[in-house]
Amino acid sequence: MTKTCAIIGCSPMCFPWGFDEEDEGCAALKLILMNQVTKLKGEGCTRFAVSMDCGAGMYAAEIIYGLKASDKELEAICYIPFEEQATKWTPELRDRYFNVLAACTEVVNVAYEKTVGCEFKAHLEAISAADTVIAVYDPDDPRCEREAAAVAVAEWQSKRLFTIDPQTIRFS
Repeated sequence: MTKTCAIIGCSPMCFPWGFDEEDEGCAALKLILMNQVTKLKGEGCTRFAVSMDCGAGMYAAEIIYGLKASDKELEAICYIPFEEQATKWTPELRDRYFNVLAACTEVVNVAYEKTVGCEFKAHLEAISAADTVIAVYDPDDPRCEREAAAVAVAEWQSKRLFTIDPQTIRFS
C-alpha cells in the first residue's frame, strides 16, 4: 500500500514575513518542509497530497517537484480549492503555480467556482487520502481557523501529524 502525506497550510498573510520569500523565516520554513518530505520519503512515503495555495502548498509542491527529478516514484496530487484561485495573484506567483500544476501527477479541482469553505474542503480531501499530515499554521491566529479545523479532523481520524507554526520558525 502506498504511503501518502497531506500537506496543508495557511495563507502567507499569516506568516510573519508575509510574501517575502527572501526572509530567513521563509527560508527556514522551506528547509523544514524539505526535511519533513525527505524524512517521510525515507520511511516509504511516495505520494504527497498537497492542498494548493500561494504559500506552504506551493513551497511543498515545488520541493516535491525538485525531488521527483531524482526519484521517479514520487507523486504529487494537487488539490485546488477552486479553478480560478490564481487569477488575482501576481504574475510571478501565477507562473510558479501553473508550472507546478503542469508537473504534478494529478490535479483535483475541489470546486469550479469559489464557494464558502472550498479551501477547507481542499484540505479535507487531501487529508482523507493521507496517512500522515503536515500542517503549516499558527494555532493561535484566528485567520488560521480552517487549518485548525482540518488539523482537528486529522487528529480525530488518528492521522500521524506534524505541525509547523510559522510564528516560531527561526534559523539557529
